[in-house]
Amino acid sequence: MEASREQAGAADAADALGGEAALRAVGGLLGVPVHVVEDAVWRIDDDGLTVGLGWYTARGHAPAEATALAMLALWENVREERIAPERRRRAASLVSRDPAAGPLVRAVLRLQASAALLAAFPALRRPLAAAAERALPADVSAEPRHLQWIIALLRAGSGARAPQRPDASVAEELRALGAIAPGVDVLRRVLAPDPGRAPLARLERALAVLLPPYARLLAADTAEHRAVPGAGGGPAEGADADPDPAPDGNGGGASADAETGAGAAEAPAPASESAGDPEAEPARPGEGRASAEGADLFAAEAAGSVQRFLETPLPAAVAASLVAPPDARTETDPGRRETPASPAAGAGDGGARGGAAGEYRRRAAELAEAIERMRRVWERVISERTGAVHALGRRPAAEGELLGLEHLVPAVVEARAGAPRPAAYLRREHRRRRRERPGSTDYALLVDRSASMRGAAARAAADAALVMLEALAGVARDVAAAEDRTGLDLDLDIRTALIVFDAAPVIVKPLSAGLDDAARRRMFAEIGDARGSTDDGAALATAAAVLGVGAGERGPGPGAGSAGRTRRRVLLLVGDGGTSDPGAAAREAAGLRAAGVELHAIGIGSDDLAVRYAPDGVRLDDPRGIAAVLEARIADGLP
Repeated sequence: MEASREQAGAADAADALGGEAALRAVGGLLGVPVHVVEDAVWRIDDDGLTVGLGWYTARGHAPAEATALAMLALWENVREERIAPERRRRAASLVSRDPAAGPLVRAVLRLQASAALLAAFPALRRPLAAAAERALPADVSAEPRHLQWIIALLRAGSGARAPQRPDASVAEELRALGAIAPGVDVLRRVLAPDPGRAPLARLERALAVLLPPYARLLAADTAEHRAVPGAGGGPAEGADADPDPAPDGNGGGASADAETGAGAAEAPAPASESAGDPEAEPARPGEGRASAEGADLFAAEAAGSVQRFLETPLPAAVAASLVAPPDARTETDPGRRETPASPAAGAGDGGARGGAAGEYRRRAAELAEAIERMRRVWERVISERTGAVHALGRRPAAEGELLGLEHLVPAVVEARAGAPRPAAYLRREHRRRRRERPGSTDYALLVDRSASMRGAAARAAADAALVMLEALAGVARDVAAAEDRTGLDLDLDIRTALIVFDAAPVIVKPLSAGLDDAARRRMFAEIGDARGSTDDGAALATAAAVLGVGAGERGPGPGAGSAGRTRRRVLLLVGDGGTSDPGAAAREAAGLRAAGVELHAIGIGSDDLAVRYAPDGVRLDDPRGIAAVLEARIADGLP
């Protein structure tokens, strides 16, 4: 649900207290301490997130408006991204195919986030309306018609007054919108939180209603050379100073080639097909082209009142670092929150230092592309299990596409008995795909931290662990969202474990779904604490226990997991070779493979692991490629 009981309680407290308390309440929901300052800087460090209200007051907003807009920026760019990354990816997919639709898509995302925020914090309704009244022009007669449409939507969705002197075509589109369902506020219906619909479905419904009028008005403007879609494409494509945050918001996600909504087909042709000067090359992103008539007008409009209203002070890297840390249940259980990580939170937790949380956030932001790429390898499996096949059914019917020969004799008997329409035909029907292999998978990552694993190798191994665990936690959230949307059990329960080892193994993350902050804080500290000798045999024995491989388990095949679910088990070992007990390591490896565990090894700068773990061992000379090898092993073993 968009507003859980916990959020409602936070809303009451925030309403009773001041603006700074309200921002802290939102920070509590996001699991990050918030510090409010008067300047315009937004940043994140080990102490939490610094929110600079001066960014808004410098644009003329009153203090209450600045607080409300800051809360909306956090809600839209962090919380909404956490609970519905597929919605942002679908939006990015649409804009990448049709940059001219960017301002409208961006406005819909803003208004849906605003509606969700108001459901949790009703007292913000007045300051948000005042902010829209202040930032958006009241008289829109000088604006192009497609931007008049956006301004009208933003004003209505924010609770501000309707714009004055709109073009007749815009007024007609607004009347048609109201006539879709007499007596129903259609705009509010498609923007408001709806527990019965997934966030992606709500976006598509809103675009199906609001995008076609925008496309018609934009086409009319283009025909008059008042705007050229795509020219100056930098601002126009996203109409957003804050690109999609990572790791969950990469625009190239699984939805990149999915259908976007009923209105997508009505988008106008690219500017290069309709610009006033057919011989002039359209302006590229970031280039001004005063020589081509109208070529810079669209970009200039995007930089105007609509762009100023939609832009955000939250830097992309900051947003990405805030999106990365939530527990895996955050997207499907918005009521759950984590305890904010304090600078000293990991001091007694496996040796984590005070700056571990901040360093983790920074690395997660820098590795967002690799995280998203590894996460996408599971998208085909999710898509196949939520899709359906169109095939002939088995039950005979009176009408159908094919005469069922096996049902012909019973049909004749029915006809002779007086049945007016005997059932002799087979009809095509949608059926869920068969699952030939178990999809639920347990991954255990073993990382060597012996004395020889220092410097670049240790840093690369820590980065690879971050990428793998964050990506698979994202896959678990994708699966949960797909199951919520379809009502199906996809049998794709993804669990991960992290074990580091030298002379003795240490379980950094027990086998579980998702990834919590305790494991995040320990990960870098444990992997980087190089010491001692290498006993991969003891590490394999610990991994066997973590994966539930008992001493007496025999025979190939996947193991049984919780609730009787059949599971694949995959063990990935990363190290620079060498072992203090090669006999024990060989016995443990053979036992794991006999129990059906898929065992892979990556040897950094050495053939030792490639030889001892053949045929599934590989040598890697550049440790920076560890994450790519892990991704390839995960992709090769998908069900």
